[in-house]
Amino acid sequence: MTSDDDTGTIRSTPSTPSTSRRRIGITRSNKSHTSFFFRTDESNFEIAYCKICERANQNPYPYSRKGGNTSNLIAHLRDKHGIIKENYTEYLDVNNEVRYC
Repeated sequence: MTSDDDTGTIRSTPSTPSTSRRRIGITRSNKSHTSFFFRTDESNFEIAYCKICERANQNPYPYSRKGGNTSNLIAHLRDKHGIIKENYTEYLDVNNEVRYC
């Protein structure tokens, strides 16, 4: 905001348009624990499937990853498999792959 000295009014300065937050090819250092347990659909990047449910020969439900949102993926892991951020490493092997029991 800037001040107009002659009238004493305050004018707002237009903001710079925001750029897209999605950066293709850049890896995040704080990626979600869900990335270990879900695979993305080959034909639609915004759909993810639970690796544990697939392995158990269940008909895996397609979960939305639209906009990078992981809330529904986190809820699935917690509610169906008892996996939370604090204990997810117990479900991974030494290569950070899902351990199937």
